[in-house]
Amino acid sequence: MQPLAIAALSYLTPEHWRRSFFDDRLEPIDPDQPTDLVAVSIETFTAKRGYQIAAEYRARGVPVVMGGYHATFCPDEVLQHADAVCVGEAEGVWPTILEDARHGVLGGRYENSQMPTAFTGFDRTIFRGKNYFRIALVETGRGCSFKCRFCSITAFHRATCRHRPISDVVEEIRGLSEKAVFIVDDNIAGDLRRAKQLFSALRELDIQWVGQASINIARDPELVDLMAESGCAGLLIGFESLDQDSLMCVDKKVNRGVDYVHALAELRERGIVVYGTFLIGLPADSDRTTEQLTSFAIDERIFIAAFNHIVPFPGTPLYAELREGGRLPCPRWWLSEDYRFGEAPFDPECGSAEVLRQWCHAARRRFYSLVSIFRRAIDFKANCGSLRKLGLYFGLNFLLRREISQKKGLPLGVRG
Repeated sequence: MQPLAIAALSYLTPEHWRRSFFDDRLEPIDPDQPTDLVAVSIETFTAKRGYQIAAEYRARGVPVVMGGYHATFCPDEVLQHADAVCVGEAEGVWPTILEDARHGVLGGRYENSQMPTAFTGFDRTIFRGKNYFRIALVETGRGCSFKCRFCSITAFHRATCRHRPISDVVEEIRGLSEKAVFIVDDNIAGDLRRAKQLFSALRELDIQWVGQASINIARDPELVDLMAESGCAGLLIGFESLDQDSLMCVDKKVNRGVDYVHALAELRERGIVVYGTFLIGLPADSDRTTEQLTSFAIDERIFIAAFNHIVPFPGTPLYAELREGGRLPCPRWWLSEDYRFGEAPFDPECGSAEVLRQWCHAARRRFYSLVSIFRRAIDFKANCGSLRKLGLYFGLNFLLRREISQKKGLPLGVRG
């Protein structure tokens, strides 16, 4: 999908700067193309690749600034690979970075000590000619007020959530050429009162949208009604675990006490499909609990699902806890030559890292088996409410079925 953060940077860049945008996932990058400054956005899984790109430009004498979640949590590491690092959100410091680059004095940390009070616009012209999904990304708010121990989002935003004026959101969506929208907010219903106001406004638009929300929305039938009426077609929901103690172990308090079966029935009744995400590797986990998670996802006819081991991202309480406890064999695992995609970079209490990898792989294989795919398709309200929805269901499920083996064992730092 379109990387919205880069569109925000482009919007903040004065017109007298000529801009070129390359997406390393889609196209080759030519480091010999003349340029005065390179900006690279990274998160933990892409940090190693970002450093490789930075090295190509710096070897040619071109200064590099890096930003993003990983850059914010590991600025000293980033400065070993770049001339400058943007810590936190770019609004407020990006003009200074550009001016320093223009005068040849770019260097060090650029940090806005205050969270920006206003949201920037987005320059989507940079996406022209690139092969992205035909879905527009829209931001109505940033952050999350929950304090899940594994989440880099809440660590980055310090467990706060800020919102754009709803009128601005509506105006932006009206101007989009796409009628399919992904609302990228980390939790679209983090503020229930504001969410109702937003959904009421979206009812006036002829759009279909998907987003991310916490499972507690199902406790408010009025909210779910408004969500469906506004055009919500699907939600990513973090279930994480079926075990209440495991949820508390990672401070996923918002899920505690919620009847998952009832919540899914409420969404299914309104034609909202669910992308369910589950964490494996919590202290009480076992092969039995992993099988229970998978059975739950199949029995509840979840549209698509992710079964991933918990990841200790730098900057999170979970990372600090594992490092202090001596359970991170390689603290900078994202730079390790030995680390591979899908492996657990820590010593789990519930077993070995290899056992944890096997549990995740087994869950994916079972959920995306042919038997499961066709069994989940039988439920009309869940996954087959229209020919379009049915086509999307089979397309995504078979795509994710293929990816089970494609990503297994990939080293970090590989292009694309």
